[in-house]
Amino acid sequence: MKKNILFVDDDENVINGIRRQLRPYREQWQLFFAQSGNQALQLMQHTPVDLIISDMLMPEMQGNELLRQVGKLYPGTIRVILSGYADEETIKCALEVAHQHLIKPCNAETLRETIAQIFKIQDCLKNPRIMEGIGDPNQLPSLPKIYHEINAAIANDNTTVNELAEIFARDMVLSAKLLQLVNSAYFGLHRIVSNLSDAINMVGIKKLGNLVLSVHLKTAFPVTDPLMERYMHYLWKDAARVAELAKLISISERQQQDRPDQAYLGGLLHNMGLLIFLSRGGDRIKTLLEQVKNTNTPVSELETQIFGFTRSEATAYLLSLWKIPPRIIESILLQNTPSDAAYNGVSALTAVHVAACLLKPAVMEECGRLFDIALDTQYLQRIDKIDRLPEWQILADKVIARLDAEET
Repeated sequence: MKKNILFVDDDENVINGIRRQLRPYREQWQLFFAQSGNQALQLMQHTPVDLIISDMLMPEMQGNELLRQVGKLYPGTIRVILSGYADEETIKCALEVAHQHLIKPCNAETLRETIAQIFKIQDCLKNPRIMEGIGDPNQLPSLPKIYHEINAAIANDNTTVNELAEIFARDMVLSAKLLQLVNSAYFGLHRIVSNLSDAINMVGIKKLGNLVLSVHLKTAFPVTDPLMERYMHYLWKDAARVAELAKLISISERQQQDRPDQAYLGGLLHNMGLLIFLSRGGDRIKTLLEQVKNTNTPVSELETQIFGFTRSEATAYLLSLWKIPPRIIESILLQNTPSDAAYNGVSALTAVHVAACLLKPAVMEECGRLFDIALDTQYLQRIDKIDRLPEWQILADKVIARLDAEET
């Protein structure tokens, strides 16, 4: 069945350009066009829309207001802002109502990939057992406002370190965590850092959003059972390693713009679903651990049998609610089955899959399989990157050596 996509832009030339760009895909998608917010809302009254992509700055009704109304009237519709304006305030407004923000001009291939990723994720997340197992979306923790504020500030090239420090200063827990990080053995300093601006300079601006997310996850999904806490320790150790290696792989493949950061975030969150299981799984997580220990059944199959969905699907479900970009969600959702991806180039998915395979964490002996993931060599051959494995393994060995040294 075709998916319905509605494009909204007051510029007729833009509309005509999109119509030409996506004409080859009319067998997959039914395209609709509107030149104002009111026209779009009128169309949606009698036509179900799976995805709406709107310009930001339009007369009468701006894109963020249109998507706000769409979110209330049609919460199942995916919402994307397509805008030529990338200033902090515009991005902040867009992120409040849209699942994704695309920058104009957007070429046909980027637009097609984005739409395909969105629909693949949407189809996966229709599993009713995910909501039953994780909880009502309205009752799940939402991303803290400070996360969006920091990302919007980072996206603005004019933001200063002092301005970022002021945002962090509003949250005592985050401020303490930032200072704890820079004063840890990781940095090996011979002095105590107590100034937030200095701390941000040391950590690096790009990592601030990931720090906020990590702290939020640990508080949003608390694990209190002592045995489960042991597994959580290994989970975060694995996350740090995979995130770092995924970014290094992306950089080694000369990925541009925010692609290395997408790989890093995908790696950081690739096992977040296991954290959800550990904190909310009750007796089912104990059953999973027992089955992992005593059978040879693939872990993803066991998760589906016991929970009704995999940890990757659980993560994708929550991240879609949090409006995390589709490329990052795809890198987690398809980490065990990258061949399911339509894209034939290197992406965050490539980096996360390879990193997770090359970095087998030193987990407890009885549950080493909990982190098992098999390298998809056919996928790497398809994207013509199988010959890069030796170099990626060298990067993996360096990550392991450095992080192991920090723990001793």
